[in-house]
Formats: sequence, structure tokens, C-alpha cells
Amino acid sequence: MTTSKDQLRAALNVSPDAMFVLDKLGTVVEVNDAAVELFGYVPDELIGQPARIFVPEKTVGYHRQSYQSFFTRPVRQKLTSAMHMPLRTKSGQELPVEVTIGPLTMAGSLYAVCSVRDISAHAKREEQFRATIDELDRRLRASELDFRRTNEHFKLFLKHAPAAIALVDRQMRYLIVSDRLLEDFGLKESDVHGMSMYDVFPDMPERWKDAHRRCLAGETLGADEDAFVRANGSTEWLTWEMHPWRTTDGRIAGIFLVSELITARKNAETALKKSYLELEQRVAERTAELERLKNDATRANTQKSWFVAAASHDLRQPLQASLAYLSVLSRKAGREDLEELCEKSRQPLKAMSDILDVLLDISDLESGHVKPQMQDFSLGDLLQRVIANAQHQAQEKGLRLSCLPTELTVHSDPRLLERVVSNFVTNAIRYTDKGLIGIYCEASGSKVCISVTDTGIGIPADALGVIFEDHVQLANPARDRRKGLGLGLSIAKRIADALGHRISVQSELGSGSSFSIELPQSSVAVARAPAAPEKTAAAAEHPVVLLIDDDQDVAEAMQMLLQSYDFETYMASSRDAALAMLESGLVPGLVLCDYRMPGANGIDVIRQLRQTLETEVPAVIMTGDMGLTSCDLKRCAVLHKPVDVDKFFAVIGTLAA
Repeated sequence: MTTSKDQLRAALNVSPDAMFVLDKLGTVVEVNDAAVELFGYVPDELIGQPARIFVPEKTVGYHRQSYQSFFTRPVRQKLTSAMHMPLRTKSGQELPVEVTIGPLTMAGSLYAVCSVRDISAHAKREEQFRATIDELDRRLRASELDFRRTNEHFKLFLKHAPAAIALVDRQMRYLIVSDRLLEDFGLKESDVHGMSMYDVFPDMPERWKDAHRRCLAGETLGADEDAFVRANGSTEWLTWEMHPWRTTDGRIAGIFLVSELITARKNAETALKKSYLELEQRVAERTAELERLKNDATRANTQKSWFVAAASHDLRQPLQASLAYLSVLSRKAGREDLEELCEKSRQPLKAMSDILDVLLDISDLESGHVKPQMQDFSLGDLLQRVIANAQHQAQEKGLRLSCLPTELTVHSDPRLLERVVSNFVTNAIRYTDKGLIGIYCEASGSKVCISVTDTGIGIPADALGVIFEDHVQLANPARDRRKGLGLGLSIAKRIADALGHRISVQSELGSGSSFSIELPQSSVAVARAPAAPEKTAAAAEHPVVLLIDDDQDVAEAMQMLLQSYDFETYMASSRDAALAMLESGLVPGLVLCDYRMPGANGIDVIRQLRQTLETEVPAVIMTGDMGLTSCDLKRCAVLHKPVDVDKFFAVIGTLAA
């Protein structure tokens, strides 16, 4: 398919004159072949350059003012005069030109189309003609040469002049005509000699006759564009000037006329304008089509995101029930082989949960639903959360996970940045069998670099360029799901790109790796969150639990799990059922509530329960909706299904303190 740029250049090439398309700043957007030939540049030397490269220094101010005036009132007009405003070629030559400027709208933006016509030959002929006239006049005044001989020379000059010239008397009878005039109008000398112009051209417009009368009265007149109709019905365009000519005693004896046919140029301009209109229409149609495709894609992304989120929530419910039942079974089995079997059964369920997390992350990133909320915040608080969340996983492998305290503040989205650093830490734990994983922060100028360094297996040098691509796992050729999906670093890279942060990696095979993210340092002092009070063993006292979940399988599994740890647990399938239990005298010490409830969400349910109890009862929101990361209620935690049992009871112990 021909591009809009090619179509525009093809339209410009219809004109025999040099054509330029300029934007509002005067930058060259497109040129035609005639412009390239006239000014001696190649297209790549012109496109993107300011139009002032053609303008001599002495006329820059005039051209700038004229160009700005055009965009104030964008109508077709002449921008420069032929003799006083030349343009400069690449070689430095100054050419006399006629510049006509007109408006062009493309894709909703206004541009200027400049038609530049080289009138060097015309200017030279005019200069020669004026010089000749001046010389003849000087001779007539300075000497007493024979008038007849001088007049014959004058007639001879006019006859062979390279322009359409006519000399008529006061009765508009032709005295002298140039060969060029006869050629232009298809006449013979015998057709015009001694004849009235009105007899030769009987259909002459009345406006021209009026101009003749005004010229015989002493006016000098002209037109840049004018039209007349030939006998065959075709329309011709011309530019003309007329001057009164006088005898030696000062009397006006007739009219001196100079004209030039510009029909070819006018037709080219008409064709060019038509091409512009067609191009504008095609651009508008293509823009509308692209907008429709964009809207379709947006709707498809929205539907896909909704589907992924809904599927994620619905799949997490049975996963939660399965993990809870396995935990109960493991506690009640009392046999080492059955406990081991339960643990092995948990692994594929956890892998499925990881897959759901990754699918939801990718869906959000691709659909553009992840909108960074940039702010200034303390980096130390974020890193402590990362350490706390990953510490259990590191300890299971016998690894030491540490982070030096830092008072640095940064400017980013804390939630998304925490996900990137957490992915780095998870990746380091997965590929490190022994030793240390450290998180380090370093400020350099206006930047802060966060690095996660491990003593793991390292990465081959030839693989450093692909590790941030989807599904790349260098040490997992068998695609063991227990080692992840190979999407953690890919998601980290996508998030970093969305935040405008740069990530990098350094590694030595067999010696470990260091993954880094660089982000802006904040100049604003941000107070760190107060340290949480130390928890004691007494904090884990068993409060009465009110469990609210409309999924019966999940509710029964969670009740069984809590009861296996000696928690007195009551179940409610809805908000109204829970409120009814309170009215009957139940006073829970802890509320566990699903987020998606019939007719309400879990946060609203907890708020109503607290109003009824008139106390800020500790609460946990359990949800399969990964978009919910926190709530605005005090003493209320958010856990995502399926919930790790150890983490679940750790949170309960913290809230019950």
C-alpha cells in the first residue's frame, strides 16, 4: 500500500514549480523533485530543516513576519516579491523567485504549502527590457538622433522580446506585438497589425476594458492571476501588467502591455489541490479506521482482563479449600509418610497459584491497567517488607537473607517497585543453594540503585541478553514447575519499563549474580513508619473466630483447619447471617471474611460488624482478587487465596496481640 508520505510527494510532483510543505515552526516536512533540482539539495538534506536555510540574512525578519502572519490568517497569498526577496540555493546563489503560500490541513494539523517559481529568466528579461527603455530614453533626451531610426530599433526589440508584449495606441489598435504574444494566442501578425484589440478579441471581459480606460488615464495596473476563455471554450490563465506610454511631450499615447500564460501552472495547482483533498480524505478514513481498531483492541483487552481476573478468583477458591484440607490432614495423620505425602500434594497446588499470579500480572501489564502512582517514600520500609515476606522461603533453603538499614527516599510507585525487588529476591532464592542473598542500596547523584546480590549458580555471558524474556529458565530445561515459570524477570522488566526505571544484571558463572534497578532519588524528607511493637508468645492466644465466606467448600475447609489448631470457630455464609449471630450474643475476637460477598464486599461487612460490636475487632480479608492489596481499616490485614498456612497463622497471631 502506498504510504501517505509517498502520496503527498506524488501530489507535489504534479507541479512544475518547486513545492515545499512546512509546519507551523517553518520546518520542511516534504518537497517535490522540482525543489530538489532548483535548490541543489537532496531530499534528506531538506526534510526536517528550517526553511530559513533558503533565506538570505538581510530578509530573515521579513520572511519570519510574513510566515507568522500567514498562520494568523491562513489564506492563499504571495509571500515575497520577485525583485526584492530572493532565495538562496545550496551553492549560495541568490535566485529571484515568486513565492505563493497556501494552507493545507492533514490529520487535523495546519501546514503551509509554498510554491516557489524561479523567475530568473523573467527578471533578467525585465531588467534587460527596463535597461533598454532607459537607454533609449536617455538617448532620446541626450541627443538628436533620428527619431525614425530609433523608433525602428525600439520596434525591432519589442518584436523579438522573449515575452508577450504589445504596444497599442489610444484607440487600442496594435502598433507593435512580440512574436511570443502571437505564439501564445495562436495569431499571425497580419491578424493584429493595425487592428483594434477589441476586434481581435471580441469576447474580451468588460473588466479588462475598464482597466484599459484607467491605464489611459494614467494608472499602472496588473494581476497575478486572471482568466479568459478561448474561442474553443477552453479557459486560459495569465498574469499581466499594463503601463501608459507617453510621447516626448508627456502626453499618454497608448498602453504598453506585458503578459504571460500560466495555465500549465494553474492546472498543476488545481491538480495538486485535488490531490491534497483526496489525501486528506484518505488520511481521515485511515485515522477513523485506526481509531475503530484501537477501540476494538481496548474492548478486547478489557474483556480479557475481566476474564483473567474472574478466572483467577474462581480458581483460587478450590485451591484454598484444597490446601486447608491438606493442612488438616497433615496434622491429624500422625504419620511421617502421610505428612510427606501431604507436603508433596501442596507443591502442585502452590505452582498453580503461582501460575494464576503470573497470568494476572501479565494481563494487567498488557492491558495498560497498571497505572503507576508515583510518590516520594522511604526505601527502608519497602525493603523491610520484602525481607519479611521472603524470609521464610530463604530459611527453608538454609540461606541468609539480609538488608542493610537505609534512610534513602525515592520517587516511584511503592507497590510496583516492591514487586520488582521481590521478583529479584525470589529469583535469587530459587537459583542459590547456599550462602547469602543481600539487598544493597547506593545513592549516586540524583539516582538510587537497588541491587539484589546472591551467591548462586550465576549466568553465562551469552545468556545475559535473553534472561528478561518470557519463559527463559537457564537451569530448568525439564520445565520443572517447582522452579517457577520463567516469567518473574520478564514481569520485573515490564514493570520497570512502565515506571521509567532502568534495570540491569551482572553475573559470573558459578559465582553468583546481581540484579539492579535504578530510580530517581527524592529530595523530600519522608518519615519512616513507626516500628511495630514486639510480639510475645501470649499474642497467639486463641480468640473466638467468626468465619464469613459464601463458598461452602472454602468455609468448611478453613473451619476444619482452625479447629485443628483449637480455635473456636463459627461460620456465616453472608453479611446478614453474621449480623444475626452477633444479635444472638456471639462476640468474636477475630473476623475472617471473604472479600467478594453477596450484596457487599468484605471491607464493608467488617465495618458493619465493628459498628454492631462497638469495638475494633481484629479482622482478615481473604480474597482471590489480586488487585486488592490493602484496606483503609485499622487492625485489618489482606491475604490472597490460596493462603500459606504458616503465613496465615502468623498474621492471626499479630492481629490478636
